[in-house]
Amino acid sequence: MIIYLKAGNELRLRLQPDVDYYTRKVETESGRSIKEILNDLGINPSFVAFAYTEGKVQGLDYVPKEGQNITLQPPVSGG
Repeated sequence: MIIYLKAGNELRLRLQPDVDYYTRKVETESGRSIKEILNDLGINPSFVAFAYTEGKVQGLDYVPKEGQNITLQPPVSGG
C-alpha cells in the first residue's frame, strides 16, 4: 500500500521528503497505524501531535487507506 506523508519545518527534515519539498511517498503494509509507520521510518512518534487527512484530525492510532495524503502536525512549541 502507498500513502503520502507531509510535514513542514523540523518535522519535514525528519520525514526526508522525496516527492516534493514537503511530501514523502511511503510504501507500507495495509492495517498499520500512523504510529507504526512512523516507527518503521525511524521517526519518534512523539514528534507528531496529530495527523490531518480528508478534512479530519486523526490520532496516531489512525490506520490510513491506500493513496491517502496525510499531513503530520508537530506538537505546539514556542519561546
